[in-house]
Amino acid sequence: MSAFHTDMGSRMQGVSLFVMTEFGRRVAENASVGTDHGTGGLAYAMGGGVNGGQVIADWPGLATQNLHLGEDLAITTDMRTLLSELLTKRLGGTDVAQVFPGFTGPTSANLFLYRT
Repeated sequence: MSAFHTDMGSRMQGVSLFVMTEFGRRVAENASVGTDHGTGGLAYAMGGGVNGGQVIADWPGLATQNLHLGEDLAITTDMRTLLSELLTKRLGGTDVAQVFPGFTGPTSANLFLYRT
């Protein structure tokens, strides 16, 4: 991502790059001695209009009572919230209900400063 940003130079103001994990990582090893396919994931955003330098999450900690089913990171931010904001502020006028049918969560998390 850093190399892409460098290569884009000043054109980066007209670009929004949003990267998210397909699945999260487990807090502890699973039966196959791995940490794959957990519930909590992450996303990165960079580019023009991104309100950077922040972490958007409600961090519950790693205590067993705070974990999903006592073993996994809980999902605290629906990625559709971040993507909805990207669609409306960067692409303008996108009908979020058509992109995410049935989604009733918040459509902004202060990820983007302005529409460009």
